[in-house]
Amino acid sequence: MQQATDRPALEVWRWDGPGSLPAEALRTDAGPIVLGIATPDTPIRDAARALGRAALREALGRLLDRAPHDIPLMSRPGEPLRLGLPDMHIGLSLSHEPGLTLAAINMRGAVGVDLMRVEKNADWLSGWEAVARDYLGAQAAARIGSLPAAQQAHAFAHAWTRLEACLKCRALPLQEWRPALERQLAYCRTYDIALPQGLAGTLAVCA
Repeated sequence: MQQATDRPALEVWRWDGPGSLPAEALRTDAGPIVLGIATPDTPIRDAARALGRAALREALGRLLDRAPHDIPLMSRPGEPLRLGLPDMHIGLSLSHEPGLTLAAINMRGAVGVDLMRVEKNADWLSGWEAVARDYLGAQAAARIGSLPAAQQAHAFAHAWTRLEACLKCRALPLQEWRPALERQLAYCRTYDIALPQGLAGTLAVCA
């Protein structure tokens, strides 16, 4: 995957309900669009999914000159969200953390977005090395491990969201690292997302 080291972080456009998105947010010539939706601070995602879809329907309605209720969003377990309109290859992706949902739109094809909260004393911090070796690969695990301890959680979170965003973009399930997978994900271009402290996020498009 092509990392976002030389690209500016993508801006997040806040969606607070119908009519809250500024026209500037929907400039397709600027590349992929990322919407940020405040959601209930709970791991139960029913409300977050509903709000994310409402934001996507409004944004897509304005982009396609349709009413939001005329924007069909289709999903099946294990498959990415998609626009149910013929001959429109618009990429959509959602990612949730308690309190925040990111919704991504790519008018030029597939897209993946992933969001992760980085918390001190989080349970996963105690075992990040093994998870990194298994899913990010030995080189990535070593690179993260070489950093000062205070930076490792954030570095792991950024690497993890890059992986998840690329997998979503390629419509692949989470799986352990292997050379063949790395070759598949090498066609993804990734962008960091501008988020408040304590959150990491990545958007991926397929080159």
